[in-house]
Amino acid sequence: MSISSRKVVITALGDVSNLSIVNTTIPDPPKNDVQVRTFYSGFSGTDINMRLGRYPMQKKAPLTPGYSLVGKVVKNGPACSQFQVGDIVACLTVYDAQSDYANLPQQYLTPVPEGTDLQQATALIADWSTAYGLAINTARVSSGQKVFVHGISGAVGYATMIICQRQGAQVYGTCSEKNFAAIEIFDPLGFESWDESYSILAPTGHLLGYGGNLATLTGQADRSVLWPTIKLLARNLSFYGKKTTFFYITRDSKSF
Repeated sequence: MSISSRKVVITALGDVSNLSIVNTTIPDPPKNDVQVRTFYSGFSGTDINMRLGRYPMQKKAPLTPGYSLVGKVVKNGPACSQFQVGDIVACLTVYDAQSDYANLPQQYLTPVPEGTDLQQATALIADWSTAYGLAINTARVSSGQKVFVHGISGAVGYATMIICQRQGAQVYGTCSEKNFAAIEIFDPLGFESWDESYSILAPTGHLLGYGGNLATLTGQADRSVLWPTIKLLARNLSFYGKKTTFFYITRDSKSF
């Protein structure tokens, strides 16, 4: 049976005038889905880029944004039994989190331990998981390394800084010394920023690109991140010892 719900809708790609809050209904969850009542949903640069139509391989408008949420199970699909009604769960939704209710695949739900601050849990799902994937699973940051993080005041940048520091690394967010060489650089800007980041890498350093937010931050015209990403990865063909990686968080990854 359908129930009433509200959700944010990006009616067309572009500025904030294309955002609407609509009253709608949501049907019973499909066979392998769980219906969740949203308590908190995340908001980040990803949502902005989706509204602008700049996020890689995104859905076409109209769409409901919201990359992550924490909420309460209200109904199980016919094939779902992992969670009980009333359980608190977290999910990397990719879409649809900015709504009162969402039908989500059971396989992507994670139980939230009792007593957990739900706002903090919401921050962990996309931002801190991305930072963990960058610093631990991909770069394997270790004690004594020097790490350079672009956008260190942002959600992922701040999380990356904290995680790297806990690994014993020296973390920098800006570079004022002409010949400073960083072992690990995390760069969410893309385009020319990746070229600059590569230029200050240590001879055996590692540049990890994620996102492609330069145009969004500077108001530049839209550009595809495809060729900059190919260029980034093509640098691995060099024999100079530097390494590059493009990191993309996915809920299907074994390490997520």
